[in-house]
Amino acid sequence: MNTAARDRALLPTVKDALRDENNRRTPISKLQLHKEKDGSIRVALHTSRPNNIRMRSADITDAIRERVGGDRAVSVQVIPEARAVAKYVRTSPRKARLVADVIKGKRVSDAIAMLRFIPNRAAELIAKVLISAAANALDGWGAGVEELKVHNVIADGGPSLKRVRARAQGRAYRIVKRTSHLTVILIEAPAPAPRTRRAAAPARPKPAARPVAAPAAAAVAAPAAVEAFEATAEPLEATPVTASDAPEEDTSDPQPDTSAGADQLREEGE
Repeated sequence: MNTAARDRALLPTVKDALRDENNRRTPISKLQLHKEKDGSIRVALHTSRPNNIRMRSADITDAIRERVGGDRAVSVQVIPEARAVAKYVRTSPRKARLVADVIKGKRVSDAIAMLRFIPNRAAELIAKVLISAAANALDGWGAGVEELKVHNVIADGGPSLKRVRARAQGRAYRIVKRTSHLTVILIEAPAPAPRTRRAAAPARPKPAARPVAAPAAAAVAAPAAVEAFEATAEPLEATPVTASDAPEEDTSDPQPDTSAGADQLREEGE
């Protein structure tokens, strides 16, 4: 017997232990049996009514110990989980999975906001199932949309509707209208970690401003400096300019070569 079959065989025993005086059973969506290293058995129960199971944990432990046998210790772990199922939804499983992959792992509040702006018809259908699962969590253990996250969204294929389209020469083509079974699973989300702000960098000291002389004092000092310079400056002697006896150098262009063949291009190597 494999692990899944063993867990399914133990599920009716746990459900019978949860019957109340009115013969009503607490809904359990999943049961997992784990064997610890010390030989003890840990039973994980996924349910939308965790408070009811915690109240009956002693009865569940005794029922499992009788079914399993032996003197091994048995512990029960309750995992809050809310589900909602919509069957025979008129959309194909492939189109529904394209939208489901977008919201997996997101918080319910964020997932609802994302589905509102996704332009696929399957987004509206999945949003209805998601809101129903959130309402089941609120009714089960009082969890709000900010405390839940989307654990999984399953889109299984349902029955297909067969239709016929008339074609040329008396033929008929098959039209297949597919349906889906949508399942949304929600679990408790950990509290968001507080964001740490980076420390602000220390402000750099501004350089000291250079002193600027007053413009009125500079205007007054300028004429006095000019008068003092003119009083102490010596007059410059004029130097006579004489013409040079050297012949003038001809800087004009030389006469063009008018010999025969001077205007022809020379070949390379000549």
